[in-house]
Amino acid sequence: MKSLSIEQWSLKQRLTAVSSIILFIAFSVIYLATQSAYTTASKSRLHESMLAQFYALVAIVQDDEVSLLVPDVIRNDRLENLSSGLVAYVLNNDGTLVWQSPSSELFESLPDIENKLVLNKLSESDFEGRAMFWIGESIIWEHSETSEKNYYFIIGEKQNILISGVNAFESQILFWLVLSAIALLVVFSYAVNFSLKPLRNAQFQMELISQGKKKLVEGEFPEELTPLTSSINKLLHSEARQKIRYRDTLGNLAHSLKTPLAIIKGELDKAQNKVSSESKEHLERNELIQNQVDRINDIVKYQLNRSVISSGQTLVKNCPFEVEAEKIVDALKKVHRDKNLDISHRIATNTIFPGDSGDLLELIGNLTDNACKWATSMVVLSAKPKDNHLFIYVEDDGPGIALNQREAILDRGKRLDEQTEGQGLGLSIVMDIIKNYQGSIHIETSALGGALFLISIPLN
Repeated sequence: MKSLSIEQWSLKQRLTAVSSIILFIAFSVIYLATQSAYTTASKSRLHESMLAQFYALVAIVQDDEVSLLVPDVIRNDRLENLSSGLVAYVLNNDGTLVWQSPSSELFESLPDIENKLVLNKLSESDFEGRAMFWIGESIIWEHSETSEKNYYFIIGEKQNILISGVNAFESQILFWLVLSAIALLVVFSYAVNFSLKPLRNAQFQMELISQGKKKLVEGEFPEELTPLTSSINKLLHSEARQKIRYRDTLGNLAHSLKTPLAIIKGELDKAQNKVSSESKEHLERNELIQNQVDRINDIVKYQLNRSVISSGQTLVKNCPFEVEAEKIVDALKKVHRDKNLDISHRIATNTIFPGDSGDLLELIGNLTDNACKWATSMVVLSAKPKDNHLFIYVEDDGPGIALNQREAILDRGKRLDEQTEGQGLGLSIVMDIIKNYQGSIHIETSALGGALFLISIPLN
């Protein structure tokens, strides 16, 4: 499947992409900021809890005038529980142990007092393979008026307790942010659909206009779309007026030319009837003039048709193919009844011609009539849509067209003055119609044995 470039994205795709990027950036910032704030707050709460443990430990220590004594029962469940993650130490100035909490008995070594622990800030270190937070303070203890010693009171707590809490919070905040993003995208999608509703209305009306079911874009539109719909309606009015002017001008031209041609033709017929059979030279001259008058008449018809085609339409009207095909087949059966031809059509259901019915009649009429002239017994007109194109097939069981002549026949349709007398006029009209619809035509060999004319016209 061919991917679309950004320039080809629809308005809905563009708005959805931009909103998704904005939501991703905004929610990423919210996630990181919330995570950082929660981690900082968790560390602050942990620090306060450890300070409370520190002051509680200092408060229960007793003095025996020589050293410090800590009661055997300290009434602190966390310091007595091996799995609590909280430990406490009292060390001498030289780092030797004075006392340690029962919860610290899992550790074989003592904290390093050279780390210069402080009370107002958490310190982090790896202690026997466990990540720990530490606070501590050196306290000068006076045992008597003449005796004092330096002691280190240290409180430690495993980081995994804080980390597990932060991870749980991150999972929750991530879940709710993702859920919120999805909900916002759904709401935004409804908002986009609502905002684009006037555009879809305008598009729907344009389709009805292209199908000939409406003449103008009607209704109220937002102020941003009003200039567009007004311009479209002005264009439609202008096209309608232009078509009327073309029809009037061409009608007047046809009337002006046909009248003198009819008079000339009538006078030639009278003159030819008066010429005796012995006046061969006069007879041949009159016949030549008669042929040239017919030729001029054909040229007038051709140029009139060509002018109508060349004027084009800004918005073409679709027409059902099968209806026009039946008209052509019925007419040609009567025209060529003396040849007793089997003329049929095979049109796929709901096949649409993307243009004016007059153009379609000229197109298939000229090709099918030409096929009837060369056919032995059978002519088939077929049409079907495929790959966003309309394919038209006109085939017969006649002698066919040699490979080396096919290109020349198509070239002959480009300019009228390149045509030999009495040949190619219908094909020239066909070529002009196909060119106007940006289509193509090829000549192949039919399965019936004769020629196959294959026309491809874009449906867009």
